[in-house]
This record gives sequence, structure tokens and C-alpha cells, in this order.
Amino acid sequence: MATSESISTGEGITYTLKSTELERSNLRPLTRTRSFGRKRTMEIERPWASLMGDLMADVFRRLPFEELLKTVPLVCKAWRTACHSSACWKDVDMRPWIKNKCELNYGWEFDCKEEMEDALKLVVDRSHGQLRSLRTMFCSNESLEYIAKNCPLLVELSITESFYVEDESALLLAENCRLLKSLDLSDCYRLTARSLEMFGRNCCGLIRFSRNMLRSHEFDGLDLPDGDQEAVAISSHMRGLKHLELKRSLSLTDSGLMHIASGCRELESLDLACCSSVSPRGLEKVSALCLKLKSFVKPINPRISVSTKLNGWMLWD
Repeated sequence: MATSESISTGEGITYTLKSTELERSNLRPLTRTRSFGRKRTMEIERPWASLMGDLMADVFRRLPFEELLKTVPLVCKAWRTACHSSACWKDVDMRPWIKNKCELNYGWEFDCKEEMEDALKLVVDRSHGQLRSLRTMFCSNESLEYIAKNCPLLVELSITESFYVEDESALLLAENCRLLKSLDLSDCYRLTARSLEMFGRNCCGLIRFSRNMLRSHEFDGLDLPDGDQEAVAISSHMRGLKHLELKRSLSLTDSGLMHIASGCRELESLDLACCSSVSPRGLEKVSALCLKLKSFVKPINPRISVSTKLNGWMLWD
């Protein structure tokens, strides 16, 4: 008896799978016996066989990066063809795969240049210029330049903990990827205010920017970017920002904070967690100037000041 079952993707798209005898598990092939005279043949029916390539690609793009990369192509020829479609590679999050690598191999992030370059090149090549969102880590200058040259439609980019990426590569990216709306350059210690300025000038639609310095304490003798200089670049060239993260920007002072408050009046969320060089008075001024703020994360221990009159320490209220 012919039966059917519908599967919804959760985004308004429903696929109907039909078979002569649909078992409880749609992932198991169904078998049907046909008789031709004295010979009997076995025919394998797959519930997914009726899906067109584009529809399969729409399903596959929701899978984790590692599954799409290693598992799906080995199922059958049709799946392999579908998973190589650019539709599967428009939105890619490599971070879970990378973090798993780090957990299994201690220190992998400091010795992964070649493997990461190969993986990123594969992602970019399979997207055929259609990549819209890429979230990755540990990029090299070569990888960033390859992204810049081949992904002009990027809207979201996160390259956190790319310790060795420098301004020259970032400038090329800012020049070629002008559609960016969301950018995360957290823990990219060799980038300077020069890169931030260029992203602000070229990416006029930028509304979300993250520049956190969460791992700086792990490196001895690290020359951190100047927080106040970067604040000036942000306030001067990223005036349309709605969401800004500057966690653990230890060199950000009240001076830089006032530049941000004066230049970024559209801010709806601001995260200054662990920015220990700003004072409570400076934080209050931000609240007064940025009237659209809905979420404001303040340092737990803001800067303290010596009171000569009281001959002791006190918080700036």
C-alpha cells in the first residue's frame, strides 16, 4: 500500500517522501521484489530518491561542517553531487570542527596553518563565489587574501583568534568585501586601527563589530593594539554600528570611550566586560549619550582612583 510522509525543515519548506512500503525509519532503504518469469530481482527504493538536487542541497546546508565535508559525499553519487553545490556552502560555521580539533590535539591551534589553509580553500572553492557567511578561526594571511579575492558577497565574517593576520591582508579584505554587515576580529593582535578604519570606510552597511581581547593574557610580551586609537577609528568610520563588543580591551580609557559614545549614537548593545581602565563616570556618560542602548555590559571592577584627601582608595561614583 502506497504511503507518504512529510518532513518540514522549520523554515516553511516541506518535503513529501513517497514509497510503496515506508518503514518507520526513513533513512533505511526499502526493498521490493519483482518477478519476471522465472527470475526474481531485488529493487532498492530510497525515500530521498525523489528529491531534486537543489532540494537536497537545501537540506544538507543545515548539517554541521564536518558532516557535510566528510560524511555526506560517501553516501551515494547523488548526495555527493548535491553536497558539492554552491547552495550548501553559502553559510559555513567551521568553529565546532576547529574546537574539536583543539580538544583532541593540545596546541593544535599553533601548528595548524597548512590544514586550516586547505580547509578554508575547499570551502571557498565549493561556494563558487556565493559564500555569504563564514565563521572560522586561526586564519593565516594567505587564507584571508584568498577569501578576499574569491568571496565578494560576504555579509558576515568571523576570524577570531587569527593571531598572525596583519593589516595588509585585512586591507585587501576590506577593499573587496564591501557588503559586510557583521565582522568579528577578536584576538587578532597584529591588526591595528588602520584596518578598522578601512573596514569602516568601505563597508558602509556594517552594523555589528566585535574586537574582544580575551586571550591576551596567554602570551608573554604581547604588544596589544591601542584601545583608544581603535576607539577613534570606530567612532569616526563606523557610525552606523548597532552592536559593539570590546571585551577585555585593557588599554581602552575614558578618552576612547567618549569618542565611541559621541560617534556611535545608533548603538543598541555595548559590551565592555573586563575593560578595567574605564571609570564609572565614563560609563555614566556613555549611558547619557547613547540613548538607544538596550544592552550595556559594564566592567565588574572599573578603574579606581586614589583619593589624596581620604588618604586611601575609593571607587569613582
